Amino acid sequence: MSETIIVIYEQGVLRPLLPLALPENARIQVRIVRPRARTIKASVERQHVYEALLDAGLIERHSATDPGKAVSDQEVSEAARVLGMAGPISDDIMAERAESY
Repeated sequence: MSETIIVIYEQGVLRPLLPLALPENARIQVRIVRPRARTIKASVERQHVYEALLDAGLIERHSATDPGKAVSDQEVSEAARVLGMAGPISDDIMAERAESY
C-alpha cells in the first residue's frame, strides 16, 4: 500500500502534519517530492477532511495489514446480475444530460 502525506522537515527530522496509521517502530520507505505551494495547501486540506471524516465515523481507516473481507465468486456474480438488470450506465448519463437542457 502506498500513501501520500505531507511532512515538515524540522531540525533534521521529517514530521507528518497528521497522525499516521502505522504501528510503532514500523519501517517504511520515503520518497521526497518537492510539491508546489498550491499542492501543499490542497494536500493538507485533503488530509484534514480525511481526518474529520474518520473522527465523525463516516469512513474507516484501513491498514495494509487488514485488506478487509474477501469477496466470494458468488457475491461477485450476484452483484453483476443486479447491476446488469439496470442496463447500461451510459443510458442513464445521456438521459440525465438531456433533462438538464
